[in-house]
Parts: sequence; C-alpha cells; structure tokens
Amino acid sequence: MEIFSWNRYTKKMQDFLKRPLSVGTFGQQPDGMICLKAEAGAKEEGNWFHIQIVVDTADGVIADVKYLFFGPTILLVSLESLSRFIVRKNIKQAKKITPEILDRFLRQEESKPALDEKQIPYLLFVIEGFLEALSQAPEIDIQEYTTPLDGMKGDRCETLAQDWDELSDPKRMEILENVFEEHIRPFLAIDEGGVQILGIENQTQVKIAYSGNCTSCFSSIGGTLQGIQNVLNQRIHPKLTVVPDLENLHLGH
Repeated sequence: MEIFSWNRYTKKMQDFLKRPLSVGTFGQQPDGMICLKAEAGAKEEGNWFHIQIVVDTADGVIADVKYLFFGPTILLVSLESLSRFIVRKNIKQAKKITPEILDRFLRQEESKPALDEKQIPYLLFVIEGFLEALSQAPEIDIQEYTTPLDGMKGDRCETLAQDWDELSDPKRMEILENVFEEHIRPFLAIDEGGVQILGIENQTQVKIAYSGNCTSCFSSIGGTLQGIQNVLNQRIHPKLTVVPDLENLHLGH
C-alpha cells in the first residue's frame, strides 16, 4: 500500500480527510429512487471500494452517494471528492466528469495541479468504478440541460461577508475567486465552459467573462447567470449582482 504524506495534499483534500461525509452505506431505499452499486479492486491487494449512488428516477438527478473502502488516504480523497462533486448533478452530467475537472475542484492554486502523477491513477480507479455503477441505471427521461448552475438555489451560507463594504478591492477579489473556484467553475467545466472575473464596479456589480461552450449558450444570460448570482448571494453577500461581458458572447439569432 502506497503512503502519501500530508503535505502532498491541498487544503481541500486535507479537509476531506479530516471530515469525510460520504463514508458508509444506505439503509432502506427511498421511494422513487434507485440505488446503483459497484465494487472495484481487492482488499488483499491494498485497494478496494464499494459505492452506492442513489438516483431519483423522475429526473435522473443523483441524490446521494455512500462508499466503503480499504486502501491509502489518496483513495479516500478520490472517493470523497467524486462523491461530493456528483451530488445534485444528473446522470448525463456525472458521466462527463474527468480527472481534469476533479483536479480543478481540488486545487488550492489555479495554476498548480492538485494531483501528481502518482495520485492520478487512484482517481482514475475511482472514476471507473463510478461509471460502472452509473451504467446500470435504467432509461430515465433526462431533460436537456446547459449547466448544473441553472436555477441553483442551495442553502444560505452562515458565513456571509457582512463587512463587504469595508473590504478592500483586492480582498473582495480574493473572496470572489475562492467562491468561483470552488462552487462555480467546476460546474461549468462539466460542459466544457468557464468563467473569469473581470472586476467589481460600485462594490456590488461583479463583471464576468465566459469562455468555452458558455460563450455560445443562451443560458449564459439566463439560468446559468442567475445560478452564479445565487451562489454569490448565498455565500458572500445578498446584494451582489453579476454582469456578463456581452461582447464576449456568440449567441447567434
């Protein structure tokens, strides 16, 4: 069994190790849900896990994930990160997840990968198991979608930046970047889209520029835009608004 030192993990990976939320198994299956299961590896080889993915049969949305495992800490990190990432996404979206998307989800710095070459095989191992479980899903009528941010509501965060007006612009940008990196960009990346923060005007208007597939999607000025604003309102301050760079869009007619 390979051992990975604590300093080889980003802060988010360390947090997952300290407080894994998805370890365990489900009891009774809720009505209207289906539980997809998969098992991979072997305990005697030092790498094994069993996963359960609960899916709503009405819309194909993943309601929850649980897993058991035996292996090194990087296996736990991989299972926990993927479990948290796919909840609230539908099956189609979950099947698009790649090591690159999850690496961005786990990063501490935008330009520095979270996983090294010895850790990536564990993530691939876990992704394969999740895909095997998802492949067992029955035919479900999943409506067309743009990004998982469309119409996102979510729970209000308890740590709103109540002192937003007193903060410096660099500090505001730092807070925004952290929220975008953790709660917005990973969702857009599923559909090969992205977003950058151009700046803040009048302390409350957050100007953004889309990239990738987001530049040609009408939802970028509709559901996705509203979803981004909802996230900022919930996690930073309720008076923030989001303004997209319209010149960067190619929506056609």
